[in-house]
Amino acid sequence: MGSMKYIKRPKREKDVHVALEISAELFSSELGKQLGLPINEVELVDLGNEGFALSMDHLDELKEQDIKNYFDLGKTLPFEEFLLNVDLKREHVMMRDGKGYIIDHGHALDAWKPLYYVEQIIQSPVTRFDLWATDDALKEGVEIIKTIEIEEVTRTLRKSMESVLDAKICAVFNKQALEDHLSISKKILKHRKMIVPRFYG
Repeated sequence: MGSMKYIKRPKREKDVHVALEISAELFSSELGKQLGLPINEVELVDLGNEGFALSMDHLDELKEQDIKNYFDLGKTLPFEEFLLNVDLKREHVMMRDGKGYIIDHGHALDAWKPLYYVEQIIQSPVTRFDLWATDDALKEGVEIIKTIEIEEVTRTLRKSMESVLDAKICAVFNKQALEDHLSISKKILKHRKMIVPRFYG
């Protein structure tokens, strides 16, 4: 029997960030999976008349005493910084079978961020929760960031954005918007790859 699913429907407003939020969720999940990090997996599903939405495994509330993968969570902190995820907080760690998973990457990259704000924060740590990270976990997490190939992850991001474009989730998210925001996100990722290791030096 498959695990229960949680469905997250796109916001209703006519704003390109509705599409960018869904793209950021898909991209963060896919990249996290590729890197072997405890990010909750999400996928885009067609609900027929209701349109498309994100589907993910239903997780339980966090019980800190029951978590068995503290180290893996800790080494994910540089990844969250790499993504410019301003929305990481304790409530966004949930669990299943004794393992903690990080949820909610809808504010990663430039989703829901005006450009001037991206420019204000791009040089600095943005996470508000430390994921119980030890120095050893952070060291390992930084090594993971160093292995990331920007061209490769940009292709992964393009794929996520194209699936959102094809799903017609947001009328104002067209091909031009996709290219513009892909370009901004690539610059963010390129810069964060360079700068994030310095946060833990």
